[in-house]
Amino acid sequence: MEALLRDQNPSLRTDSTVLKERTSYNLTLLNYMDPQKMPSLKPEPYFGMGRMAVSWHHDENLMERSTVAVYSYSGEEVDGGILEEKSAAGRDPDVWHVALKVAWDIETPGLAIPLHQGDCYFMLDNLNMTHQHCVLAGRQSRFSSTHRVAECSTGTLPYILDKCKAALENLNTDADLKVPCLKSLEVGDITQVEKTHNEVEFEWLRQFWFQGKRYRRCTDWWDKPMANLEDLWRQMELMTSLLLRELRKEEQMEEQRNEKISSLLPLLVERQARRQEWLVR
Repeated sequence: MEALLRDQNPSLRTDSTVLKERTSYNLTLLNYMDPQKMPSLKPEPYFGMGRMAVSWHHDENLMERSTVAVYSYSGEEVDGGILEEKSAAGRDPDVWHVALKVAWDIETPGLAIPLHQGDCYFMLDNLNMTHQHCVLAGRQSRFSSTHRVAECSTGTLPYILDKCKAALENLNTDADLKVPCLKSLEVGDITQVEKTHNEVEFEWLRQFWFQGKRYRRCTDWWDKPMANLEDLWRQMELMTSLLLRELRKEEQMEEQRNEKISSLLPLLVERQARRQEWLVR
């Protein structure tokens, strides 16, 4: 009974229970970088902190207020003479750093913290939400492992496959039809399809084809699921085309057509704008 009351009333939960939940890591990211082989690393744009290995960001899809833990292991640091002058921010360019800044604020100065061989750091409570962080490259190669408590109700392969399946329920491909058609033109149905269309393209496919190919040296496991998602995306491209064709038909009542267009247009404008952003990457 006591355990049940604790579950139903968060105020009765002990500090140890909360700590365990916030550190029950279920996701590990392994990274390696050799800055000497990446001469085109971009400079940190706001505070003159030097070259970035990872640009400013929040970690996403995490359990609320969970702890992010990072272990960093770099090669031996350069001894002796200074090979490069310190940056305007006073950072030693030979040493890897993690930097923090207030989220979406470039007026308040950022903070760069050196990461020496074998260091570990933690982002506690809501720090990941109130601040952004980046990783500043040193001279030596570096391995890191990032440990997170992932929120698994979204952002997983089963999640996006279920969303695609629900979206494609609105596509009629019966064999007796000359061409496929949409089952419903209701605003809720068509907007849900187009939202899923955008999510698949920009949060999955483009991310994978931009970053995923390099990991084939380790595993090709993702190739088949991503090929499946690409097939589903093509069907949603067809659904968008069918929808636009329906909206052009004169038998559509003007008021109904305008309602559908006003719901659909922001999603299509967003899609086009994001495609343009990806073209310049």
